[in-house]
Amino acid sequence: MKKHYQKYCMHFAYAIISISTFLFTTRTVGQENHSLSISESTLVYFKNKDLKWNAILHDTIIGTKRPVLFLSNEGISDNELVGSYSKIPTQYLHARRNDPQGNYIENELVDKSKEFNNYGLSEIVYFIYKNDSTGKLYGIREENLKSLTDYIQAQEMIKIVQKLGYKVYETNEAYYENYYYIKSKTCEIKLDNWTYNELKKNPSYISSLDNYQIKLKSLIQQTIPHSKILDKHLSLYRIQRNKMSSANINAWKNATVQAQKINDQISKLGEQYAGNYSFTPFDQMTGLRRQFTDNLGASKVVLGM
Repeated sequence: MKKHYQKYCMHFAYAIISISTFLFTTRTVGQENHSLSISESTLVYFKNKDLKWNAILHDTIIGTKRPVLFLSNEGISDNELVGSYSKIPTQYLHARRNDPQGNYIENELVDKSKEFNNYGLSEIVYFIYKNDSTGKLYGIREENLKSLTDYIQAQEMIKIVQKLGYKVYETNEAYYENYYYIKSKTCEIKLDNWTYNELKKNPSYISSLDNYQIKLKSLIQQTIPHSKILDKHLSLYRIQRNKMSSANINAWKNATVQAQKINDQISKLGEQYAGNYSFTPFDQMTGLRRQFTDNLGASKVVLGM
């Protein structure tokens, strides 16, 4: 250990990790509920994507009693990495070189939330995970962590939807990224973070989504006769303008009120999945919907409703 640290900073003296450092690390992990499970298949994904997982070295500077954490470039065996992990909530920045003011030293992981001199600090954010069995700490870059957690979530979702009888297929939509999809009765569903969270909240999410689409389609189909009536009144208005009879105007107003009611039902139903772009309906009926809303909007403008 001493030989390792000498190459980072000759003017610091080190000792074996202190009890205070260990308690600090353990206590911090205990405050966070995030967990991570790494399987052999996850390691294969890691290697294919060339993602790096660093061991963490920790010690205490004798002079200041300050605990320090370092990134290690030593190799890690596959058997060592397989297991479950708990996440330390603190975000860290990597020190590329020694700080002249002595706040940190080269290769140290620096608490991002603290007021440090930015000299020598990279902008790369690291997160630290503790192996639940061995107690060893490992660091991973933020962007690599996102890639890893997305993959783990996708694998978990694949197992869930396959048990439900859905066939999973994969696409490569962007460089270095793979996406998984299924086809339900009414939609193409992307197995992304949104779908993952929905499945966690509601295991019947996919069937609920199909039921929603069926109801929505039924309502939009009901707009067809309303749209035709409004279109007829709009055509008559274009011809007669101010010469329209009171009877026709009253009939038009009544038709507009009825159309607005069904439009309100569609809008209220749509709120259930507002902002969810993880699915694409097979039959979006955009033409019918647009025609209806155009006729309704035009009628309300002319009638002053």
